[in-house]
Amino acid sequence: MLVGLMVLSTAACSSGTPEQNTEQACGAAEQLTVALDDFDSTLTLDATVDEVMAARDEVRAAWRELDAAADDVAQDRGQALDDAWDGLQDSIDDISGDTSVSDAVDSLRDEAAEVQEARDALADDLGC
Repeated sequence: MLVGLMVLSTAACSSGTPEQNTEQACGAAEQLTVALDDFDSTLTLDATVDEVMAARDEVRAAWRELDAAADDVAQDRGQALDDAWDGLQDSIDDISGDTSVSDAVDSLRDEAAEVQEARDALADDLGC
């Protein structure tokens, strides 16, 4: 049984595709909103300390899940930027000495645009 739990916890910590990671982060963000709403609802004049602590624990768990999911998304964005840069660099490296730049301009512009898009996505995720 312990091995089964270890396998499940390892699987839960592994990153999926960038789309899956983004979806998981969005779901975690929604869960944090729900936990915060529940916490707010708990704060009544007749609330017990135990009820407030339990609501706090739910917020903490939701926050931790979102924090981990956001790390995966940021890592995906950073990897996308690295991949886009590698593509641009490879395209430039593939230009031979006897090739005119005009022959490669469109391809280089496309590769540079991909770097810009990856940069913009990363900056958006970082709130820049």
